[in-house]
Amino acid sequence: MVEDLIRGAIDRFNAKARDNAELADELRGVSKLIQVELEDGDVYHFKLENGVVDTLEMGAVDDPDIRVIASADTLRRLWSKELRVMKAIVTKKLQVKGSMEDLLRLRRFF
Repeated sequence: MVEDLIRGAIDRFNAKARDNAELADELRGVSKLIQVELEDGDVYHFKLENGVVDTLEMGAVDDPDIRVIASADTLRRLWSKELRVMKAIVTKKLQVKGSMEDLLRLRRFF
């Protein structure tokens, strides 16, 4: 279930980056490794390269640029827009670890 949610979010992000010239410009030359860690122990990762997110893979990686930590329910609620990103962060339902610049870029993923 969560894997499907993440894949759907990746597809939406790739479509948005493809259709939005401003976003494509912002992401040109950017290469980031993103790891999603679920509270149940599952871990996924994917790479953002020049405005395109590649294939989702299961498992942890060494030194990801951005770590997203949440429950499966929180991720579902974020992607369905039932929960806003800032509220999830403030209530500690979502933890995002990375540089401030990376965190600002990642907000477009939700």
